Amino acid sequence: MKKLILSVALLAGITFIACSDEDNVIPVVAYSGCQACEIAADSLSNLPNENYDVCVGASDTIVYVNGAYTGIRPERYFSLFCDNAYGEVTEPTNPGNNVNCVTCQSYVNSAGETIAASEVCRAADGRAIVAGDTLAANYDTYIATQLTLTTCQ
Repeated sequence: MKKLILSVALLAGITFIACSDEDNVIPVVAYSGCQACEIAADSLSNLPNENYDVCVGASDTIVYVNGAYTGIRPERYFSLFCDNAYGEVTEPTNPGNNVNCVTCQSYVNSAGETIAASEVCRAADGRAIVAGDTLAANYDTYIATQLTLTTCQ
């Protein structure tokens, strides 16, 4: 009887260890950057014609879509599924105009407020575009200011 009780207790202990919550932890992936995968409105696909973000892992240079690992390098993913090319960035307010964009990381300002990360693009006239809004500030001046507060890549 003692062996039976000991066996049941041992089995319960092993089950508890095997079913711990640590196995359910989803790893957080750091991205080196994200780009919109553009889908043409005249596509013959049955999928909705909506652009979506494609992110590249910082450590493995593999594409992640909605946080899911695809196992495909970005150049190949864009050639298979997107109407734009990897590295081709379009102006958020005027798609089709190639512009240079960088992502500035979040930071805490002097008032203690957290300023969210933002994508900053150069408009055709040289002004900065932040979150789709064209600013009065020159792109180079805006980036220089941001670089005193955070990193932009």
